[in-house]
Amino acid sequence: MASVKVFSFALFLVLLFSVDVEGYVLEGNSKCCNTHPEFGKCDPISDNRRCNQWCLQGCDNKKGGFCKRINGGQCHCYC
Repeated sequence: MASVKVFSFALFLVLLFSVDVEGYVLEGNSKCCNTHPEFGKCDPISDNRRCNQWCLQGCDNKKGGFCKRINGGQCHCYC
């Protein structure tokens, strides 16, 4: 019976730590300080300039952004 509890707890921890929630926090209409899956695939080699321009146009701080190497590449705007 104890092994079932240990297995259940271990499975719970795996599920808890495997949840990818970055980029899904809504903070108004600002693009600043967020990762944007709606930008589409963001290749760090070929799309950094496009991501930077996209963030410059939609972010009040005018710091731009870059392509993060997460989930196949996502555009992230600087804080």
